[in-house]
Amino acid sequence: MGLRVAVGVAVVLLLVHERKLIATSFGVVGHLKWIWLVLAVELESASMASFARLQRRLLRVGAARIRLLPVMATVYAGNALSATVPFAGSQLSVVFAFRRFKQLGVEATVAGWTLVVAGVISSLASAVLLVVGAILTGNDIAAAGGAAAGIVGVGILALATMAIRRPAILTVLHRPAGWTIRQACRALGRPARDPETLFATLAARFGSLRLSAWGWVMVVVVAFVNWLADVGVLAASLVAVGAPVPWRGLLFAYAVGTAVQSVGVVPGGLGVVEGTLAIALMGAGVRHPLALAAVLVYRFISFWMVISVGWLAYLFGARAAPVDFKQSRLRPTHQLAD
Repeated sequence: MGLRVAVGVAVVLLLVHERKLIATSFGVVGHLKWIWLVLAVELESASMASFARLQRRLLRVGAARIRLLPVMATVYAGNALSATVPFAGSQLSVVFAFRRFKQLGVEATVAGWTLVVAGVISSLASAVLLVVGAILTGNDIAAAGGAAAGIVGVGILALATMAIRRPAILTVLHRPAGWTIRQACRALGRPARDPETLFATLAARFGSLRLSAWGWVMVVVVAFVNWLADVGVLAASLVAVGAPVPWRGLLFAYAVGTAVQSVGVVPGGLGVVEGTLAIALMGAGVRHPLALAAVLVYRFISFWMVISVGWLAYLFGARAAPVDFKQSRLRPTHQLAD
């Protein structure tokens, strides 16, 4: 709480100190090249649709055929919750998406697996972009840090996958996992029904969820499209305000802004992301009034427009959508959806 207040005060002081620069940047925004603004909106829509397609592809592992529209509505609404709800926005977003997928007819295990895998793959794609951007700008420290984070992420995913498919490892984990489940149920005020057996059932179900090699390729490609389309929004915003696009430094500047936003010190990174991204673009060679103006345009599209659509989806979205189930070799475990 103290850190959030300190950051908020710092942002306010910065705005007061740089009010002339901000006024100049708003003047630049008043003379936009609108065709590029339209392109930026289209690219942001493509970015959000890509993440929805990623989740939809993973949900299909559970044999559920869900239309893209309800998944997109879930993604938009979850993003709005994550970006605007203080303190617990990201956790609330995950809970909302999990319940929404169950409402759409997805098994609890499949919904949980989808959210975890989608988050990991998306984070790894972001780390790769950071590494590439750092390499292009000659920032060896950032490149090494991003590479290390990516390796750790891949390692954790590989170990988790190996663990749920190796009986010997599962046997070792039974007791600590049962204790963890029991404590979690106690904290939630729910009865713990044989935690060890529940863990074994969940592990067996997770282990039965398999994605083909081609499916993994598609998921990874779509994850990169999600991020690259958003990078395109920043590039289009630069052109819209009449600034040159620093292609060599663009990816790194974007990755730095994304990393700052993911820290979650303030909801949506308000003020912090704008300042960090503007400084990064100036470091890449963009003049300061144009850099800040481009960031304001970018954030209007990628943040304010997206969360507006997200809250509309949350408040007025359809309750459920028809789901078709293909015959699957996976044995249904409806008791896990309670």
